[in-house]
Amino acid sequence: MPSRPAPTVPPRGGVRALWLLLTAASVLSCVSGNNVETDAGGSTSGGTGGAGTASVGGHTGTGGALGVGGATATDAAVDTGRDATGTGTGGARVDASGDRGTTDAPTDASLTLGPAVFGKNLRINDDTGTGNQSEVTMAAGPGGLVLTGWMDSRSTRVCAFSSSTDGGLTWSKNVSIPNNTGMFVGDPAVAIDGGGTMYAVCQEYLNVGVTGNIRMMSSTDHGATWSAIQTIQSAPDKPWAGGGTTDGTLFVSWLGNAAGIKRSLDHGATWGPIQPLGNIIHGTGITASQSGLLHVPYNLDSARNQLRYVRSKDNGGTYDAPRDIVADMGTFCFTCSPRQHPIVGSSADPTGRTVAITWSSTMPGGQGDDDVWLLYSKDGGDTWTQPIRVNDNPTASRQFQAWVAVDAHGRVHVAWTDLRDNGQNETFYARSADPTKGFEPNQQVTDGRGSAMTDFLGDYKGIVVQGPDVLVVWQDTRRDSGDIYFSRAAGAAGP
Repeated sequence: MPSRPAPTVPPRGGVRALWLLLTAASVLSCVSGNNVETDAGGSTSGGTGGAGTASVGGHTGTGGALGVGGATATDAAVDTGRDATGTGTGGARVDASGDRGTTDAPTDASLTLGPAVFGKNLRINDDTGTGNQSEVTMAAGPGGLVLTGWMDSRSTRVCAFSSSTDGGLTWSKNVSIPNNTGMFVGDPAVAIDGGGTMYAVCQEYLNVGVTGNIRMMSSTDHGATWSAIQTIQSAPDKPWAGGGTTDGTLFVSWLGNAAGIKRSLDHGATWGPIQPLGNIIHGTGITASQSGLLHVPYNLDSARNQLRYVRSKDNGGTYDAPRDIVADMGTFCFTCSPRQHPIVGSSADPTGRTVAITWSSTMPGGQGDDDVWLLYSKDGGDTWTQPIRVNDNPTASRQFQAWVAVDAHGRVHVAWTDLRDNGQNETFYARSADPTKGFEPNQQVTDGRGSAMTDFLGDYKGIVVQGPDVLVVWQDTRRDSGDIYFSRAAGAAGP
């Protein structure tokens, strides 16, 4: 497995001194119980404390499962860049409730942090065989809540999900939404609302690209139990979900000739009217904010290939007129192996004023193949930059499946699949306080690699900001044709 290159200091004049002076602080990690830890072979341990052996990613400790009140193993039972006493590289502190930060910290977007340091990569899928896992997505919520979803083919294909209550230190036993009456299921989506309710979404295909259903289950107890699975919308393909900032608020969108987005204010029990979005060729981004600004970008259609954008100023009650913010999103490699589709990711700071949209395509100014592109707005979507290239590989190679997160200070964080290392499947990351002035040097998130020539690597990955931390999840091929791996950079989004 290749080692990650040592982080470098960006030569940016006045900020260079700040970069050298600011270093990562220790992190206190307190974890409450009822979490399940998964090792590389799929075995689990957990509960509310007590002696035993805890294992994550092949590391074992003699203190047992992490318990209520912050009991920790005496060895590196959980290895995500912290040692077993709870300290490590990063800049944030975690209180006993598991809260990983607030959004009322200083908002100086010019503040430069030390290098983002990603911890050990953890496998989330808990099967012991070699079934393929792909197409991963992730959402974060209050109090250290994280939810991931992916397509899982360990037996028949299902949409599988795992949750964490401690910012990704430990993960629950996998749960699923199976095939009901359709041909198969896929395109999982996840969301967590401001009250901590988790939503797991899955597309059921009846006739691919023509008819199907969006199915959903939810959890109000942090993933301990899940509701019955219900159908919430008829749709041909590609649902997406976004949690609102208040308890019970959820947005769901879908593509097709009659694409749309709708909102629920009661945890998905009932839904408001559909906002039509036209003919969407591929998935939408949904980004809510505390101010009521809601950002919804999407690829209009394959013939016109425009990046269309719809905004709501009242949390999805009404919408502005749609407008095109990029006339041509470039060329998408539908037939490449792995493929690349015109899917956009979006994110905003808590106020909704600093917004970023990302996608991957071949465009002028790139290297003649897939590159990662980003649009940036500092005025809540009124105006946008031209596309900015994020990846810095010196020679031509494919970069795709880009996703984005914006922290409370307005810094932009991007993760993507990168084939710069002899065509191997790796995940890279870049950060910027102001994308118009460039990004910090790209760095590798993965501490292992595998072949990119699998049957399917999915169409996107997940990156979120949770308090001061940056969390990334991806499809990894170091062990077989596809597993779901996770890593966190503690303090990468906090002062």
